[in-house]
Amino acid sequence: MASTEHFRVSSHLKDIIGRDLVTNEFVAVFELVKNAFDAQAKRVDIAFDLDKNEIWIVDNGKGMDEAAIRERWLFVAYSAKADGSEDAEISGDYRDRIRPQGQFAGSKGIGRFSCDTLGATLQLYSRRKKGAPTQRLDVEWDRFEADSKKLFQTIGVRLQTQPDFPADAPIRLPPGSGTALRIGHLRGSWWPDDITRLRQYLEKLIDPFGTTKDTPVHISVRDKDLDEEQIAELEGPVGNDLRDLLTEKTTRIDVQITNDGIVTSLVDRGLRIYTIREKNEFSGLIGAEVRAEIFYLNRSAKATFTRRMGVRPVEFGSIFLFLNGFRIFPIGEENDDTLGLNRRKQQGSSRYLGTRDIMGRVDVLAPPRMFREASSRDAGLIEDAHSRDLYQAIIRKAVVRLERYVVGVTWQDKTDADRDDASGIQFGETKGRVAQVIAQLAATRDLTLEYFNPVIIEIFDDGQRSLDGAMKALTTIAEKQGDEALLRRIEEARARQAELEEAEREATRAAREALAAKALADARISRLERQARYLASTQDMTVEQMTLLLHQVMIYSGHIGAAIDRALGDANAVLAAAADLLNEHEDDDLQDAAASIRARTRRVIDDLDYIHLENDRLTAVARFASNARFDLETDLLEGDVVEFLDEYVNQVRANRDATANVRFEANGLSQDARFRPVDLVVVVDNMLDNARKHGATIMTLAARQAKGSKKVEITISDDGRGIDETRIDPTKIFEKGYTSTVEGTGLGLFHARKVVEAMGGNLILDPDRAPGRAEFIMTLPSKKA
Repeated sequence: MASTEHFRVSSHLKDIIGRDLVTNEFVAVFELVKNAFDAQAKRVDIAFDLDKNEIWIVDNGKGMDEAAIRERWLFVAYSAKADGSEDAEISGDYRDRIRPQGQFAGSKGIGRFSCDTLGATLQLYSRRKKGAPTQRLDVEWDRFEADSKKLFQTIGVRLQTQPDFPADAPIRLPPGSGTALRIGHLRGSWWPDDITRLRQYLEKLIDPFGTTKDTPVHISVRDKDLDEEQIAELEGPVGNDLRDLLTEKTTRIDVQITNDGIVTSLVDRGLRIYTIREKNEFSGLIGAEVRAEIFYLNRSAKATFTRRMGVRPVEFGSIFLFLNGFRIFPIGEENDDTLGLNRRKQQGSSRYLGTRDIMGRVDVLAPPRMFREASSRDAGLIEDAHSRDLYQAIIRKAVVRLERYVVGVTWQDKTDADRDDASGIQFGETKGRVAQVIAQLAATRDLTLEYFNPVIIEIFDDGQRSLDGAMKALTTIAEKQGDEALLRRIEEARARQAELEEAEREATRAAREALAAKALADARISRLERQARYLASTQDMTVEQMTLLLHQVMIYSGHIGAAIDRALGDANAVLAAAADLLNEHEDDDLQDAAASIRARTRRVIDDLDYIHLENDRLTAVARFASNARFDLETDLLEGDVVEFLDEYVNQVRANRDATANVRFEANGLSQDARFRPVDLVVVVDNMLDNARKHGATIMTLAARQAKGSKKVEITISDDGRGIDETRIDPTKIFEKGYTSTVEGTGLGLFHARKVVEAMGGNLILDPDRAPGRAEFIMTLPSKKA
């Protein structure tokens, strides 16, 4: 036989909807504060009486009588907000300070069990009006934990009536209606740091940016272990003093969504940029009111925020969501990305704003259960069509439009990051970018541009030449607004711009011609200066210069004479040895004579080699007699070796020897070095004489940068017969005595390489030369030589 049965509820239910559900003590306090505002409270006090190990939460709301406590507060999971009966009790003259009449923070009927999270005992005091008896409810939560087999409803709580609120409260209790929760035997310790963290938590939950006019939540502390200064830091109203920072020093967008449409205003550091109106396309928001106020903080504003709040903006949070006046957690927390902003930013950090870049609040006023908060208290809104439309509206109408302005205008001006005002908009280029942002909005279908800042029109007075983009934008705005005066100004600006561009082209042509004339004049001046230096150097020498020159000639002449004497002495010895060979025929004597002849012959050759080199130097000195620009008293010269070769080859040598076509190409290079001028002259002359012996009529010396080195090298080439490699071994041409001509001594190239190497340079046959060509590379010495 069938029978009707009923569920039984275990006493363990208390833990499930109490401490197990609300595990965070800060969330527990907030839940009780929300209940106070749902009772139309205009002020809520949170009092810590740590001397008695108690927390008081007191409000001046409508209060409860005996029937309300019995039929509502003790009715688990029942919510008068959900069935609408709460509205019937709202007085006609009531005005809620943070939410409109008829809207409630929660509607699940379990928030009261947050008392269990905070303490083991509860004394609830409540009354309907001034002079009415006060109802007192005593609850010992531990009694529900003794035996989970007991039915929940069989464990009693004590309800009684008393004349007034208790007299031992740590704060002044409301004189009229209201409720006081006295939570004892606290389950956790409340140190000053914990109370400070609770304050910060409530600030972000109730009024994170200090944008409400009045702060309805206050904290007070009684603790004999703290001094007055420490208590003063903990007490006071809950809220932030950020109004001036956020309204005057940030770029913000304000979006209001109602059934009538969407109104959006963008303000850049106190300067309103535009206001637009469009229809509400989000069906999931019909019946609700949404206001989004989102702020972009540049580097200057972030620094100010950090100084004032003691935390960085990224640690404070991003976009907070409030439903009927209370925060939906954890939306907006540091690591929360409910709106997907960080996912967008990963697609292009220079094109999108992330949670680190913006902060703000979105206030939603909606009928009960239109938007449903997850029961876990930290999972945001339950996903449905309403919440999806809400998130889309925030992204498309607020974030994206703020993003277009910040990325398209302020980020383009690198210095704007450090400005705390909108003075950057006075620049012509910035005005043009602002105009383009507004024009894009104006061109949007079903959108009305209600206001735009007239500062962008001042671009015509800034003398800007590149106005094409700005004028196109302003044309769009003018046509959208039907502004004939603005269209006329645009046409006038176009004509003025055409005149400016023509004047600029004419100025460019004139400047180009002036530069060409200057270059021609500079070239002429350079030639005249070189001629003047040469003419000045060929003037009559002073007695001192002539004396020094003759002294050098005498030195070299003495060297030659001594070498010749030695050569003659050795030659006589050779002759005597030869005579001895004719008179003596013994083998030992013959061998000694032969050895003596070989040794002395080598000395003769060496002396003749030295004579040849000294004679070359003497010839070079003689050439300097008509161009004595160098101080021969000092053997070494420190200066630009390339410039020296240029002047010697192109001026001294070319003017002296008109039959030889020789030129030097400096190619704009230079190299400072310490060198002997006479030795360099010997090298050039030997190379030239060697080329002429092989039928050359043109010889070219050209400077170039050595590969893989900072040194300068000289390429030496001519149009002579080159090297007949069938008769001549190119690897031996620098060896002493090796010659390719009958009359040659084999000393010219040998001397040239020897002199260059002695100065710290090098002379080689060009390894990349064409077969048979006589082309050389001379590496010039540097200062280290």
